Amino acid sequence: MTQIATAQPIQIFAIDSHPVEISAERTVSLSFPFAITSVDRGSSQILAQKAKGTQNVLLLKAAQKDIKPTSLIVITSDGAIHNFEVSYLDQPRSLNVSSNTGSAHSIHSEEGIDESLISEAVEHARQHPSNLQKRSSNGQVSASLEGNFIKEQAMLFRLLLTNESAIDYDVESIRMFVVDRKQVKRTASQLDEVLPLKISEHLDQIKASGQKSLVIALPKMTLPKGKRFCIEITEKRGARRLRISLNAKQLRRVSLL
Repeated sequence: MTQIATAQPIQIFAIDSHPVEISAERTVSLSFPFAITSVDRGSSQILAQKAKGTQNVLLLKAAQKDIKPTSLIVITSDGAIHNFEVSYLDQPRSLNVSSNTGSAHSIHSEEGIDESLISEAVEHARQHPSNLQKRSSNGQVSASLEGNFIKEQAMLFRLLLTNESAIDYDVESIRMFVVDRKQVKRTASQLDEVLPLKISEHLDQIKASGQKSLVIALPKMTLPKGKRFCIEITEKRGARRLRISLNAKQLRRVSLL
């Protein structure tokens, strides 16, 4: 007797969306129970970055007033998908939104990285011999990129920050992004922000005549032709902005940890 195979039914699950209101004038924070590993914005009019010194808090703002409703998807290190419906409101009803539970049907990225592995790689990157020298300076403050390393799925950048001035450098933000190589004016729609897996320490100030060493861990990446990777450090209430950029060839010059 010939047996006829029957196809198994395919199960499709819907992921609930949660409403979030954002503003051009006020910052809204989203907190998660696990580290953020991926952020997908439905529109470039959403400005998003991790809060300094954290791995699980995302700061949101609108690039301009009255943006159209759109979506935001955040994936955390436990593999959970967090789906949000984003709308504009001049005065959001909540400035702090907590996403304590992930989707019941989560995915695990093939590029998922164990957090203990990242911490170990950061410590190795601190001690590894320098393999790169890229520098940016402004007003007697400088950032030197001393190393670009890789450990499995993590790429690590070691920075030496030096303040030779008599004025403390108060750090407003540290951002990583991919941008067009020929771009002159930076706008929200032209940046593809890269969120860190880990930063070795919370950096809020470089004292006058002081130095700080920093290791930033990012998901491994390569660049298409015509793009460059940038690390940008901005000063709070100041003009001493530092930016280091790498082209595709320079980004590939990594040392294995």
